[in-house]
Amino acid sequence: IFQNATIPTAGITASPSTTLTCSVPSITLTATGGGTYIWTGGITGATRTVNAPGTYCVTVTGTNGCTSSTCITIFQNATIPTAGITASPST
Repeated sequence: IFQNATIPTAGITASPSTTLTCSVPSITLTATGGGTYIWTGGITGATRTVNAPGTYCVTVTGTNGCTSSTCITIFQNATIPTAGITASPST
């Protein structure tokens, strides 16, 4: 009798970064390390797209049924640039 109790190594990558901005309105999160994936909120699959800051977690289940979880925090930088106009003196 053999036992395979190897726990998967859960991982999450964010593309293109972990910060939402005006020019990056959404981020693709990709889970790694197992056979099946379930994200907080019940979303299944290895990838999900997010468009709000917060902490996103995934539980990875290996082919042997063992599980591991990890989380990633997505930030938001929505600082609006200040536009300005300067008038030149007329000649």
